[in-house]
Amino acid sequence: MKAIVGRLSDLGLRELLRLLSSAGAEGAVDLDTPAGRGRLWVRREEVAGLLEVPVALSALGRAGTFYFRPEAATADRVWVSGEEFMNRLAAAAEAAARRRAPQSASEVSGTDLLSELRDSLLEVPMPLAAARVGVVAADPRPYRALAAEWHQRGWEVDLHDQPGWPEGVLIDVLIVHLPSSTTLAGRAEPWLALLPRAAGQRPPVPVLWVGGLSDPHLRHAAVMNGVDFMLPAPVGEVGETARWFREEATVLVERLLARRRSAGPSEGEAFREFFVALHADSTLAETHASLLRFAGSFYARGVLFRVRDGGFESLGGFGFAMGAEVRISRGISAFEEAVIGRRPVELDALPAAEIALLLPALGTSSLERAGVFPVLASGECVALFFGDGRLVPEGSTGGLAALLARSGSELLAL
Repeated sequence: MKAIVGRLSDLGLRELLRLLSSAGAEGAVDLDTPAGRGRLWVRREEVAGLLEVPVALSALGRAGTFYFRPEAATADRVWVSGEEFMNRLAAAAEAAARRRAPQSASEVSGTDLLSELRDSLLEVPMPLAAARVGVVAADPRPYRALAAEWHQRGWEVDLHDQPGWPEGVLIDVLIVHLPSSTTLAGRAEPWLALLPRAAGQRPPVPVLWVGGLSDPHLRHAAVMNGVDFMLPAPVGEVGETARWFREEATVLVERLLARRRSAGPSEGEAFREFFVALHADSTLAETHASLLRFAGSFYARGVLFRVRDGGFESLGGFGFAMGAEVRISRGISAFEEAVIGRRPVELDALPAAEIALLLPALGTSSLERAGVFPVLASGECVALFFGDGRLVPEGSTGGLAALLARSGSELLAL
């Protein structure tokens, strides 16, 4: 298992812990939020660690990033289940909200209402780090001056003076500022190597290239490798041309950020990307087991079926008293609706003839709050997950549906 970085806006803390639990992961989760930083430890289905209330509020509000590092868990921590941990966080957040809110009208009579409002706003964690700009510059001085101005815009600056990809953080825009042409001869490759790394991110990271425009070969290589915009390097740090450079860099970063946000991944894609990264070195059986463990936080019982022309073949399950391999004939209306419509189907009631086919195969006498979810690959339904005994409120299975809808290739090695 490898280290993984992600945004809480794409994958919420509860969903992150569920996916780590489903994979049997062990390691540390560092949270970097607008209100501060915190660290948690995960060990299969358990979580350890404490978060300060402002950090917890930011994390629950899906503000900030997470960084998972696999490492062996130690026993000298206070471990609780992931669900209990999230319930404690939610309770702490609710208590903090109650402390900020007046209990009755008498409590606010005779007070400065504007002062109360200002004090309350100061306690709310504001998303000051809405975007992160990575800067790889041989001469970082121009960007130290820009960092304060960009921070006011909600941009964090990750500054490096050597050509290498910023590790351990997610960046939204990359600025590559080359050394002067007199010192770059024969040393352009490390700078050019940053471009494929940027293009390989999901979604791709746009690149602003600064300097090297007088070298036709270098300029051509940069353009062909995906640079989004090129600027000449400033002549100095003061004067009108330096001011123009700062203004141009700011406007271009703003444009590139807007373009990347519009192409950002959906929550469903974030689920899939994280699940795939966790199981990069897993066997099919391990991937099936992880998926079923994840589904177990949504349903009391479940089965994963592969779709065949002649029927549905089980790939694994939990909770049902069924054999190792179960085959169900085609024709069950809810299953066929999920296959054809490629969308989840809630089971309110099934015809008696279909019940007679389904219940004996699953080793049960009744179904309650059941649902069928399609597993898609290249737009086609290649498998189904059947869950019974929904454990979450109606309409709260979106995370499971999103993961299943995007994981057909990984689950079946297509």
